[in-house]
Amino acid sequence: MKRIGLPLVIVALLGAFLFWWFSPVQVVKRRTGTLLQTLTMESGSGKASRQAGVYSLNALLAPEVELETPTLSQANGSFERSELESAYSWLAEQAKQCRFELTGIRSIQVDGDTAVVDCEITALVELPMSKPVDGRHRASLHWSREENVWRLSKAVWSAQ
Repeated sequence: MKRIGLPLVIVALLGAFLFWWFSPVQVVKRRTGTLLQTLTMESGSGKASRQAGVYSLNALLAPEVELETPTLSQANGSFERSELESAYSWLAEQAKQCRFELTGIRSIQVDGDTAVVDCEITALVELPMSKPVDGRHRASLHWSREENVWRLSKAVWSAQ
């Protein structure tokens, strides 16, 4: 009986871990982290490696993404994925550095094929001809599941 008990406990623990790891809450949490890592460009990093981030960004975005921010009126509205990829390419070319760090998750709500991550982010964007933009922000990231892949469909951004 003891010989069967240990393998059953191990299989049960492995099953519970896999159930947790692939749960929508954990997947959306990891996708949020990946998005912020993709948007982060360290000072001194090469342009080629920065431009490669477009491919990662493509995998994270829905075909159309709605953006809302009170600080940049040009960044509000609905944008096609290709428009956001172009904006990312421009930023990768121009920015001295960009940093986006997840400092806290307030809540993650999953309802079927949609999820909302309400979080706090510390951001820094430094462009050559302007004063760096930095600070703590609150973000509400809306994800939708399409073909079993979670993609960002809306981002609401506000300063704290």
